[in-house]
Amino acid sequence: MNYSHLSIEERTCIYQLRLSGVGIRSIARAIKRHPSNVARELKRNHCGKKYTYLPYIEQKKYHKRRLNSQRTIGLNETLKDYLEEKLNRQWSPEQIAKRKQNNVPYCPSFSTIYRWLHQKLILQGDMTKLRRKETFKRPQETCGRFNIGKSIRQRPKDVYKRKDLGHWEVDTVESGRHNHQRKSPYCFVTLAERKSRFYLVKLLPNRKSATVSKAMIELLSQFPSDLVKTITCDRGKEFSQYERIEAALSCNMYFADPYCAWKKELMKIPMAY
Repeated sequence: MNYSHLSIEERTCIYQLRLSGVGIRSIARAIKRHPSNVARELKRNHCGKKYTYLPYIEQKKYHKRRLNSQRTIGLNETLKDYLEEKLNRQWSPEQIAKRKQNNVPYCPSFSTIYRWLHQKLILQGDMTKLRRKETFKRPQETCGRFNIGKSIRQRPKDVYKRKDLGHWEVDTVESGRHNHQRKSPYCFVTLAERKSRFYLVKLLPNRKSATVSKAMIELLSQFPSDLVKTITCDRGKEFSQYERIEAALSCNMYFADPYCAWKKELMKIPMAY
């Protein structure tokens, strides 16, 4: 969710409503903000006197704080000449970074050098001086996850309260790795019911999506439809056949955000073999 700072219109509404004796929570509902936002705004800009909150002055203070919050650039002529000399000799930013020189007070990290190059503060942004000539791009990870399906943000809020039966969380458990290879292709598929903590485990010969989806349907089809309402999982490719599971079980599957599998709130329960 993107956050936006208070605007001059919102500050004017806060001033008028506060002047009329309206409470903080009522003001927050009026401008559709959280009460803590309004409370912090009044506390930050209040001088201790009654009605000292003035929207125009507070907006000027906000712009001043924004200017002071920007990252300062510690690039001087001596450092610039040193960096450009090394880059022209085709030194990589990793080689230049953190080197101590008598005529240079400090040398920034390699990420800072790259940022100054992109900002055209050194070498006029000429990336051809680098060894890779700006041709190298790190490949995006696509082998282990996918970005389709309903997000966990769309899941009904009642699921978090753990008051109703029928909301499941699924995951897979694999063997360890040796030399970047799995020790065994076998894995477990685990299903936990959120309220009752009822736990189901099944051993599978592999972690392919067809195998995992078939096992999930087999394990959950033994329950009535009102006991299988939602299933929540991470974005592993073993759950890519979610439409097949939804059609077979007449339920909805939701996926945690990428790299945020902890949002499933899966209870850590000892596994029973």
